[in-house]
Amino acid sequence: MKQFIVHRSKFLIPLLILFLILQFPASFILKFVPAPVQLGGVSGTIWSGRLTPLGINGQQLLDEVRWQWQPTRLFAGQLVWQLETRYGQQTGQARLALGLGGNRLEAIKLTLPAAPLFALDKKLSPFQLSGQLELEALTIRAKQSSEISLLWQNASSLVTPQANPFGSYMIKLQPNLDWQIAPQGSALLAINGQGKIHPKRGPQGSLLLKAASGKESLFAPLLDRMPLNGDQRELKLGS
Repeated sequence: MKQFIVHRSKFLIPLLILFLILQFPASFILKFVPAPVQLGGVSGTIWSGRLTPLGINGQQLLDEVRWQWQPTRLFAGQLVWQLETRYGQQTGQARLALGLGGNRLEAIKLTLPAAPLFALDKKLSPFQLSGQLELEALTIRAKQSSEISLLWQNASSLVTPQANPFGSYMIKLQPNLDWQIAPQGSALLAINGQGKIHPKRGPQGSLLLKAASGKESLFAPLLDRMPLNGDQRELKLGS
């Protein structure tokens, strides 16, 4: 009898361990997500699950995030999850890959609200900027990413209610963390700038802003807070 139990346990114990791993709750892992990221309700396992919503500093960033493990990528020495996101009626997607080749996000195409992200910068937060960000990138890593494109659409500010939305802008972030911004098409407010992202201090650089002819009064509450640089207003970012 004892030999029978020992023989069976050789199979049952690994199966039990496998079952526990497959049913490992996602909520246990995700509770270690650092501030300022905030999670709503979490359901499912680390292999397949869902959270609603995802926030940052008390502002909602995504309505929903779903993930599904991709077991076929094990043959490439990687743990990979397909991520599906939703913000309003806009959907997005990305892949989270861990293992050979480094930890990274791949094939990223997301729609995000601009307000929670701009509010993270102490120089931009007083202007209460909003709109919609269309983010696209091939890969995002901790140390080396591909070019990241951010299309800021329906740009608005609570301090310029009569001018909103005042334009769309393309923001490019290069692998060396240089960034630049320029208007897309015609905009009531021209915003151009460049700089660099510091790993600890965030965006560094400057923005040059100029209202379209005849629209200066609409942007006075915004632009009068910045010093003149020729016929433009300048906002310096960073420390």
